[in-house]
Parts: sequence; structure tokens; C-alpha cells
Amino acid sequence: MESSQNILIAGAGLVGSLAAIALKRRGHHVTLVEARSDMRAQSSAAGRSINLVLTIKGIEPLKRIGLLEDVLKITTPVYGRMMHSQNGELTYQPYGKDDSERNYSVSRRDLNILLMNKAEELGIEIVFESPLDQIDFQNKKVQFSKGEQLEYDILLGCDGAGSKTRKALQAEVNGIDQTVPLGSSYKELLMPAKDNGDYPLDEKALHIWPRGNHFLMALPNQEGSFTMTVYMPDEWMEKLSDEQAVKSYFEEYYPDVVDLMPDYAQEFCENPQGFLGSLDTLPWIYQDSVALLGDAAHAICPFFGQGMNCGFSDVQFLLTSLDQYQDDWEQIFSEYQKHQKPHGDAIRDMSLENFKEMSDSVGDEEFLRRKKIERVLENAFPTLYRSRYAQVVYTLTPYDQAFKNGQINAKILDRICHKYQNPEEVDLNIAKSIIEEEYVKSQRE
Repeated sequence: MESSQNILIAGAGLVGSLAAIALKRRGHHVTLVEARSDMRAQSSAAGRSINLVLTIKGIEPLKRIGLLEDVLKITTPVYGRMMHSQNGELTYQPYGKDDSERNYSVSRRDLNILLMNKAEELGIEIVFESPLDQIDFQNKKVQFSKGEQLEYDILLGCDGAGSKTRKALQAEVNGIDQTVPLGSSYKELLMPAKDNGDYPLDEKALHIWPRGNHFLMALPNQEGSFTMTVYMPDEWMEKLSDEQAVKSYFEEYYPDVVDLMPDYAQEFCENPQGFLGSLDTLPWIYQDSVALLGDAAHAICPFFGQGMNCGFSDVQFLLTSLDQYQDDWEQIFSEYQKHQKPHGDAIRDMSLENFKEMSDSVGDEEFLRRKKIERVLENAFPTLYRSRYAQVVYTLTPYDQAFKNGQINAKILDRICHKYQNPEEVDLNIAKSIIEEEYVKSQRE
């Protein structure tokens, strides 16, 4: 059994709060320090963050720590994508092979509050309004902007994409710290529930209005509303500077939502513009005492819905390593970086690929044809073939392996889709041979 450590966690967001709970339950002394004020003392602010999607790589750590049942109570299940064309036509694409495979839409704020409450119930102190100022890595001390100083045995940087822990670490070791902007940004809006409390759209789907290099997305909330997120190039965002310009844009590209969102133009002008970009940083660790987790290590664009899930998987890996290596934190952190960094890189790249899929491809007839044929393969050969999407969100296949398998799947689909135009025409014996042949070939390469 590992000995108790004085663990300081910078950042009381989702990953920091979850890590605090997990480590406290293992007998460690844990302190959470958060730069911002306590969100529980504030009213819910629209436009602050994209709704999140909880999938298997986030579900497993919650289950391990004993929080899954509580978390699922504040989620809304989502079973597939509903694509909205510009002329109002709807096309539904299920996520998984059946309804047992579903995603869970959850409010970042509601989930963060739940985790902070659980942390405090365990006796974990959360210190708010304390931005990190300096880290003395040799003497294991952190100086905060208000002048207070805390010592640590272990420091976990869970302080998000703009992590001050990461900046201090990379300055200390002359490491890599680069953020690549996507060139597009987002704003969050609200589609309220109907007067009778019903959902204005099908609540069992994530809705997408693909329009090329820009799109609108909707995720259901528990009380009958939808969180709407509009993505577009930065230069477009700059031009939509007044309500009339916003109305003209929505009436042209999203006419079917205008009557369902009475305050969209005002919200667009008032709500903050969200940055989209991908982080590349190394190292994630410092000797046996410091590690970066979550967005502080691998901030990504949100287009695969895996940012939180990937961060939670960081916590899962640390817990597994603690079981294996006990007090050997240098080994634990070394294994953590070696294992999780390739996964972070893979989901970063897949998220960028999914941006094109969500903004453009989901409305393309050839894309939809390939998806229908892929669904035939998944249902016919559940142990032999899984889509890349399914491997990422419904299995514990590591992100980097799912990425590699996705490249093989693309070759398989190329061959089968070239041979058969419609899903009903697919000869399953020939399809099986192609699948086996491509996977065997990949093992030789």
C-alpha cells in the first residue's frame, strides 16, 4: 500500500476535482487550488462552455471511483446524429450498432459542481481565487498571486488549456509549449424548451446543420432545452458584429431554427467568443513530483467529444499505475507520459479530422452511403469490425490504436464501397474476406 502524500492540485475543474476525489480515497492529503471564484456562488452564465459528451473512456474512471450513478442522473442520453439540410430535410445516423451504444450529454457546470461537492464531502479543501504565480520545483513550493505559499510532495497541473503549471514547467526545463489555432471559433446559444416543457427537437439526437466551413450543433439539456453551438471562421465571426448581421446569417443558413430561438441574435452579440485550438507540449512530467493532466497536457478541439473523457482517462491511468508501482512516483509519472502522450496526440488529430466531417461531410451523399455500408459490417461482424468512431466512444481501445485501426477501416470501406453501391448488395462472405485480408496485411507492415 502506498504511503500518504501531500498532493496539491492546481485547478478545480472536471479533471482536477475527479483526481482529488480519487487520490483522497486512497488515503492521500489533497488540496485543490482554483484561480477562479466558486461557480456555485454564481448564477449560470450562458455562453461559457460547450456542452460535454460522456462516453466509455470517461465512464470507466467514474465507475471505478464510485461516482457513475450520481453523474448519470444529470445527463441526457443521445443515440445518434440528426443532420439538417439547408432546405429543411432531415437525415438520421445512429451512433452505435444498437441503442445500447449511446452518448450522454451533460452540462459542464452541473458536472463540475457535482464533483466539487463530492470532493468537499470527503474533506478536501478547495481554495478559490488563488491564481498560481511561481513554482519552485527543487524545493517543491508553489507561490500564489495573493502571496500565500504551499508546499507539496506531488503537484498535479489540472489547470486547463492556459495552464500556468505547464508554462512554469516548460520554462524550467526548456520544453515544448505550442498551441495551434484552428482558425475558427464558436459561440454558445440557447434553444429554450417549448411552453409546455417539451423539447423543440428530437431529444435523442445530437443535431448538426452542416454548411461547409461552418455549422450549427445542438445537444439536449435535461429541462427540455438545447445548448446550441455555432462554429465559423474567425473572420466571419468578426463581421457578425450587430444583431441585424446575425439575423441575416441565421435566416440564410439556419432558417428552421430562427423561430425556435427567440433571443439568438442578442445572445450571439453578448456571449463570449470561444477559442478553438490544439496543444502540443512536452514533457508532461517533472521527475517524481509534477505531472500535467487533462487540457493542461492535451487540450484539443471539441469535435470528437473526447476532451473530458481523455482527461478522465489520465486519472484512470494514474490509479492503475499506483496499484502497480505504489510509492514509486517517478516510475508512475514516466509510465503515464509514455502511455498517455500518444493517445493525446491521436485524439487531437482525430478531432481535427472530425471538424471536416461535422461541418461538411455529414451532409454529403457519398459519406452517408459509406456510413450505411459500415453499419452493415458492424452488425454482421461485431467482433471483427468496429468503426473508428465506435472504437473511440464505445470501447476501451486506446486512442492511438483506434486511429491506426481507422486507417485500416478506410481501406476496407474503399474496397467494399467500390464493389457495391448499396448496403443491401453487400456480399457478407466477400466483405469478411476483405476485412480479414486488410487487417492481416496491416500486421505484416
